[in-house]
Amino acid sequence: MKIFLTLLILIILGGLGWYIFHNSEVSLTDEMMGEEKMEESKDTMMEESVGQEAMEEDNTDAGMEFPTVDADVSINAEAEVFNITGHNFTFSQTEIRVKEGDTVTINFSSTDGFHDWVVDEFAVATARVNTGDSTSVTFVADKAGTYEYYCSVGSHRANGMVGTLIVE
Repeated sequence: MKIFLTLLILIILGGLGWYIFHNSEVSLTDEMMGEEKMEESKDTMMEESVGQEAMEEDNTDAGMEFPTVDADVSINAEAEVFNITGHNFTFSQTEIRVKEGDTVTINFSSTDGFHDWVVDEFAVATARVNTGDSTSVTFVADKAGTYEYYCSVGSHRANGMVGTLIVE
């Protein structure tokens, strides 16, 4: 009978130990993920929720990250502000004209789907937003030329969600 009780106690303690270990491991994983990883998880979940077109991967942009530039850029130039909305495979404005050296702010919102606004040559991109959400990005257009801006979500760029930024 002593052996039976000893085994029973060991089984109970082992189960309790596993339970405590398992729960603390999950908590540590959540803490280690941090806010950035949680945002990536939210982005992934939002992409899944907008349908099949957001799930298609455009390999030309795979793995690229674009920093955002804060508005506290001090330069003696005009400030240009553009309000642009993203729809399924289109932007509300397909051409933006600014002067070289202008500080440009893009106020971007989505009225239909999950989108962002990206210009590779200036290394700027808005956050990805879902329907009804908005974000903004500010940068200095310090290189004259004609540049493409686009949505980097899934195959949106390949499906024509592009525009032209002209820096005169």
